[in-house]
Amino acid sequence: MKIISKLYLSVSLLLAIAIGGTLLAVLCAREGSKHAIRKNLAHEEYESYLALSNHTYQLFKQFGDAILIGDRDLGAGETALQAQIRGDISRIRQLTADEIRQFGQGYKELEHLERIEATINGVLVEYEEVMQSRDRERLITYWSRLSRMLDESIDEDFNQLIKEAIDREAAEVATEKAATISMIRRFELLAAIFSLMAIVAAAASVWILRRDLREPIVKLVDGAAALARGDVAHRIDVVGRNELDDVAVAFNLMAKEVYSREQALSNSNSQLEKAVSDRTKELEHLLDVLRQADENRRQLLADVSHELRTPLTIIRGEAEIALRDEDESPARYRVALEKAREAAAHTAELVDDLLFLARRETGHSRLSRDMIDLSTLLPEIVEQYRTAAEQNSTRVRYIATVHDAPAYTDPVRIRQVILILLENASRYGGKSIDLRLDTAPKGYVLSVSDDGPGMSDVERQNAFERFFRGSNAAIRYRQGSGLGLPVAKAIVEAHGGEILLESAPNQGVTVSFTVPKDPDLDAAA
Repeated sequence: MKIISKLYLSVSLLLAIAIGGTLLAVLCAREGSKHAIRKNLAHEEYESYLALSNHTYQLFKQFGDAILIGDRDLGAGETALQAQIRGDISRIRQLTADEIRQFGQGYKELEHLERIEATINGVLVEYEEVMQSRDRERLITYWSRLSRMLDESIDEDFNQLIKEAIDREAAEVATEKAATISMIRRFELLAAIFSLMAIVAAAASVWILRRDLREPIVKLVDGAAALARGDVAHRIDVVGRNELDDVAVAFNLMAKEVYSREQALSNSNSQLEKAVSDRTKELEHLLDVLRQADENRRQLLADVSHELRTPLTIIRGEAEIALRDEDESPARYRVALEKAREAAAHTAELVDDLLFLARRETGHSRLSRDMIDLSTLLPEIVEQYRTAAEQNSTRVRYIATVHDAPAYTDPVRIRQVILILLENASRYGGKSIDLRLDTAPKGYVLSVSDDGPGMSDVERQNAFERFFRGSNAAIRYRQGSGLGLPVAKAIVEAHGGEILLESAPNQGVTVSFTVPKDPDLDAAA
């Protein structure tokens, strides 16, 4: 049951007891007032009958004295007593009428009063007849009759009537008094019962409310204290279905939400810290890349200056030799010009390679793409290079696992990559070179292998760095520039492919690269 329902029930019960007590008090007051009024009326009637009896006896005594010794006050005393008697009768009649009007009782009393009044009026008539008689004999006769009437009426009728009226009123007073006492006792008992019921109901309400309020409130206070300490995992045990249990459920939901938000905030902080750490590492890496780029730029300028100095020196030396002696033969001039042309061609190739690398790094490389068949292009390249290879006693072999390999590429640049790889294999490898064409998930794989002395791990890791030359290359071919593999890598990546170098000491070198059938937009750009 809800606490509010228990409160309503307790208040309703106490209110019902209070209303019952109030009604009991009102009823007690009304009944007491009723009994008090009847008691007062009976007591006043009793006193009025006593006064009537007293005044009547005084009047009858006045009558006797007036007859025996004469009327000394000329009837003033009798007149006053008669007025008092009429007032007593009128008072008794008024009280009886009030009793009839308020309680519906007293009709017999009116009849009894009329008999008393008739008796008194009869005596008064007899007395008037006696007092008005002037004949002695008639006076004696009236006197005798008056005496007999007084003895009979007063002693027998009037006294009996007065006694009955007084006894009746006394009994009524006693009855009302006893009824009042009995009523008071009953109301006292009912009041005690209502008081006991009120005490029991109040005690039960206090006990029930204390039981239903104290423990849940203590749990709520403990939960709030735990939450204030930062214990967001604290939960309140809910065992009932009252309002405080609903508050406890809401508190648990709030604590759960706080816990969730705290966890989310903690995760967000962790993610933020990780993101900051990652960005810091990226910035550090970019800074290292920038430093390396700056270093590469300086090294490039130094290497370019060094590489360009040699062919320019050759061109300048040959020109000075040719100009120094005016008697030189045309053949001598021809030789000088041919050397200058070779040096210029080497310089042009070097500049072209450096320009392509620079454009590739800035994302502005340009390719002249066309749909070609690699299975047709590669045999042509091998056949063209075979003559130069035979001069070095090197055997070149073409191996293909696919006989139809269309690809959207720049044939000139692809030719350049293959020639670079064949040239490196011929110069620094062994006496056998294999060019293979295989399929790949998104295109084709082209690879050039040799059976030469191979490369160390350090040399393999730096093979694609510009102007890097391995120990074997530096010993066997001193005129190389170290731009072949970097240029090949730039061309392959410009096509959207990848290039790999595999080697081990005394196991030869294999360089393979992929050519997509349909390069993506970035590569195409």
